[in-house]
Amino acid sequence: MTTSDRVEIAAIGPQRPRVLEALRAEFTLHEIAATDDVAAALGPAAGRVRGVVTSPMIGVSTKVMDALPNLEIAALFGVGLERTDLVAARERGVVVTTTPVLYEDVADLAVVLALDVTRRVTEADRWLRTGKWAAGGQFPSGHRFSRKRAGILGMGRIGRVLATRLAAFGMDVRYFDPKPATDVDYPLYPSGVELARDSDFLFLCAAGGPGQRNLVDAEMLSALGPQGVFVNISRGWLVDEDALVEAIVSGTIAGAGLDVFEDEPNVPQALRDADNVVLLPHIASNTEETRRDMDDCMVDNVRSWFAGNGAVTPAT
Repeated sequence: MTTSDRVEIAAIGPQRPRVLEALRAEFTLHEIAATDDVAAALGPAAGRVRGVVTSPMIGVSTKVMDALPNLEIAALFGVGLERTDLVAARERGVVVTTTPVLYEDVADLAVVLALDVTRRVTEADRWLRTGKWAAGGQFPSGHRFSRKRAGILGMGRIGRVLATRLAAFGMDVRYFDPKPATDVDYPLYPSGVELARDSDFLFLCAAGGPGQRNLVDAEMLSALGPQGVFVNISRGWLVDEDALVEAIVSGTIAGAGLDVFEDEPNVPQALRDADNVVLLPHIASNTEETRRDMDDCMVDNVRSWFAGNGAVTPAT
């Protein structure tokens, strides 16, 4: 196949080098920044592009699909779909794919965050490094993690994997999900507030659908209470961040472990100042092994589609 015969692909926004290298070897690749004007960025190539690779945080909107009249496949590096118009994609016959190979790492990090907050690991590290131990200080006690009550908001694939890990710690697992799971034995609660009221740890694992915001609000955090720990490895905008800051500062909850935020990479100063909060820069799936698996999954979807074998991991 000559270069002129190759299928043309648009990479919207930054992509990992392994992905770009693999795509360049088989396709004509157009790299553009995340932009609202995809047509202008691509120029005449917009009418020839048949595939897109991008991130869930950019997504594939109706406007992007309008700019690419011959689009057949949109491959996302991740599993979030809240910024991709799935209805429009179905209507236009555009298949959307994700990389559903990250759930174990995300669940692992949720456990790490909960353990860290409860046993005060990061706080103790800071305390030691500033010389307080050497000066004869005694670090205050943390709290037990095992054999507590764990509430999971969202019993999807991440929630299920997390539940098995928490059960291994002897935790009493329960959940709330507006779409109840039919293949788990954990108690289903009628609301997130009632779940929080009966939990020592509240883990947000819900998928962030279009238009969803503030699933976790002041009422839910108040129900979790002054001994409760909140962990978010989902999306920042699913939490009322002002209410979370107030709950932390006022002692409404005991602490929080957060991997995601409302306005990334900006994090409220009050959260950064709080000793009872562990903050991470959105790294739940960021291990070398999983990122390589995600690379391969995204490229395999594009490769398989244009080989006539369909998508490997379609979103729906």
